Amino acid sequence: MATYFIVIVLGLVVMLLCILQAVQRYSLQNRSATLLEEANIAAGFAGEYIMGTADVAAFSPAMFTTDRTDRVMLLDKDSRVLFDSGASAAQRGKILSAPWVLKAFSGENVVNRTEENGEHLMEVAVPVYSGRMVVGVLFSKSSTEDLYTFFAHIRYRLVVIGIAASLLVGLFCVFVSAIFSVPISRLTGQIKEMSETDAHKLENIRGGNEITELVSAFNLMVERIDDLDNRRQEFVSNASHELKTPLSSIKLICDSLLQNPDTDRAMVNEFLADMNGQVDRLTRIVNKLLSLTKLDSFTEEETEAFSFSTLNLQILVQNVVRALSPLAENKNIMIETHMQESVFLRVDADKIWEAVYNILDNSIKYTPEDGRVYVELYRDEDNVYITVSDNGIGMAEGEVSKIFDRFYRVDKARARETGGTGLGLSIALSAVELHGGYIEVESREEEGSLFRIVLPVTNDL
Repeated sequence: MATYFIVIVLGLVVMLLCILQAVQRYSLQNRSATLLEEANIAAGFAGEYIMGTADVAAFSPAMFTTDRTDRVMLLDKDSRVLFDSGASAAQRGKILSAPWVLKAFSGENVVNRTEENGEHLMEVAVPVYSGRMVVGVLFSKSSTEDLYTFFAHIRYRLVVIGIAASLLVGLFCVFVSAIFSVPISRLTGQIKEMSETDAHKLENIRGGNEITELVSAFNLMVERIDDLDNRRQEFVSNASHELKTPLSSIKLICDSLLQNPDTDRAMVNEFLADMNGQVDRLTRIVNKLLSLTKLDSFTEEETEAFSFSTLNLQILVQNVVRALSPLAENKNIMIETHMQESVFLRVDADKIWEAVYNILDNSIKYTPEDGRVYVELYRDEDNVYITVSDNGIGMAEGEVSKIFDRFYRVDKARARETGGTGLGLSIALSAVELHGGYIEVESREEEGSLFRIVLPVTNDL
């Protein structure tokens, strides 16, 4: 804040100095223009005195209307002083060869500012013409002390104004500091305290709207970070648990084989089959984790680099149904389809295929034997809809919002029996969201569930 105060005061000083300089320049230029005008008027009458058609003794400084003209001299063509209004007329009859005389004889108007005995003066010299010929020079000297007195008065007023303005700026800075700096200092202190304690929220700090918005934004950021950290911890815990279970089984089987070297071949084959099943489970978990990691790491630029192509979603959904039909037949589940023909959309085929596959696979796994799964595809002007519904175990209302969390499973025991990892729906949602879409879920416990993939229709087909 002190820096801002210094900058403002310096800017104010510069501005006042510029104003003073402008006033001085304007006043002096105006005075010189007035003196030149009067000198040229007098020079118009002085030609007849130089040429002898009028008695030079009749020449008078009274021709100058200003009462500040202190001295007037009239020189002939030989630079001899014909008239000098000075008190002693000391220059009369003498020849002057000053620089201003030579300039005036060349046809120039000369203005010069000087100082004598502490008094500010302005000298003016103009040529005197007879016809088009320069026949002499008229010189006048006037006091400008009144202007410099005026400048001193202006300077005094500007100093007073500058001091008053500086005081006001200082008070304003103190006021602004009280409004902004103090709350920000408190905010900084609370943030430092948060880093040293377990606090996760800033207390309400009094201040302007900006401070309130800053506190709200910071608290929101902390909440999101805490949520992200909780999700990370939960993810690590779930992943560790999921990986630990098959690893423990494999370890147990290996220990059993090592401790019983005389185990018969049939038992060994059974152990190896169990081990192979656990390895397959580990492979599924790792592959799905890799898929999620890739989906999470896509930037906007990388998303644009997907293998997008315009394809008929009817064919894609039919291929997914065909791939999962054996799983449904094993449980005597009927898959019914109702698909609008020629639903074209620009998508990444692999990503959408995986999303539809995971949702349909999930419905089949959680639908009892002799159940029914219904797949529908249609579109309107704005969106394409892929709906998968079943009459399976369904979900309680509180579980619907959690099913897309990684490793979350409605029925954990059944999921392990069917090889579920709790990652399929997370992968499906990530794939759909990367296409700008979303997934709607409707479910009732013991009645079944409905998943609806909604993909926006693009204009670049």
